[in-house]
Parts: sequence; C-alpha cells; structure tokens
Amino acid sequence: MAREMLCRLHLRRGIHRKAGGFTLLEMLITITLMATIIAVAAPSFSSYIDSNKVKQLATEMEWVLVQAKSEAVMRNTKLKVHFVRDDTNETVYQTDGAWVLAVTDEAATVNSIASAKAAAIALVDGKDFKHVAIKSSSTFVEQTIDPVRATTNKLGNFSFYKESGKDLKVIMSQRTGRIRTCGISGDYYNYERCS
Repeated sequence: MAREMLCRLHLRRGIHRKAGGFTLLEMLITITLMATIIAVAAPSFSSYIDSNKVKQLATEMEWVLVQAKSEAVMRNTKLKVHFVRDDTNETVYQTDGAWVLAVTDEAATVNSIASAKAAAIALVDGKDFKHVAIKSSSTFVEQTIDPVRATTNKLGNFSFYKESGKDLKVIMSQRTGRIRTCGISGDYYNYERCS
C-alpha cells in the first residue's frame, strides 16, 4: 500500500514536471529560428517601407496641388504654390528633408520655410520624407494657380526618388490642370512611364 502511494506521488511529479514549459534547448532552437527568419525578411521589408514612402510623397504632392486648384476656384482668387528650401537649392536633388511645398495667397511673401509655413493654406513638410531625394524644375519653384481654369501659369514638375534611377515626377498640365505622377525612365512604384 505504501509502495503504491509512493509510485503515485512520483508519477504525479513526473507529469507535473513535463507540463512546465520549454526546456533550454527548445528555447535556443526557437530563438535561432526566429532570428534567421527576421534576418531573411528584413531586407524585403525595408524595400517595402521605402516604396511606400515614395508612394506617400507622390500622393501628398498630388493632393496639395488638387487642394490648391480647389481653393483657387472656391475663393475666386489666384493662389501660389511654393517649393521652398532655406538654402535656395530647390532645383538640385536633396535628401535632408529640409523643404516644404506650400499653397499660399498670391500676396504672401515666401522666402523661407518658416514664412511658407506661416502663410500656408495647405502644406507638405519635407521632414516627413527624409532620405527621399527631391527637386523642383526651375519653373515650378513658384507657380500661380488661375481661379477660372484651375490651371498653372507655368510648365514644370517635381522629381523625387528613394532608389537612384527610379525617379518619379509629379506633373501639372499647364493647359488642362491635370495632375499626374509617372516614372521618368520606366514603370516604378506602380506608376507608368512618362509619355
């Protein structure tokens, strides 16, 4: 009887011990597998994030231009779109994020990022897009939106890229006011090649 009782106690302890969790070896194997999976997935995840950053910039620039057209028509007054950098290198690719694309009244004086932010009706801030190279064509540094036709007074574009050679540009048609984004030398980030 005592022997049976002793066997039952040992069995209970043995069962209890097995249900306790991972052993050290199982934990090491699990951590090694997870580290391998993360190391393999990280580069593709990084390129996915970069691709989305470029798409987000294209979308935000398009929507600021659409808002500029709508505001000009609604207010029945000319508005200006400014691409501003404090170092005045708007026509050279820069990746520091120190720029803004601002929509202002025609009478507003814009000569710095601070003055653009103060006068802005709508704004895209470059600090949200650091490491994305961006520039403006010389004619698009400052442009006026006509309130009657909702078109720009100049022909030009904004160009940008995250990966060199995969440049996109946002174009606003001078005649029709159509805004579109396209790849400069090919199909990139789900945008067709510019024609």
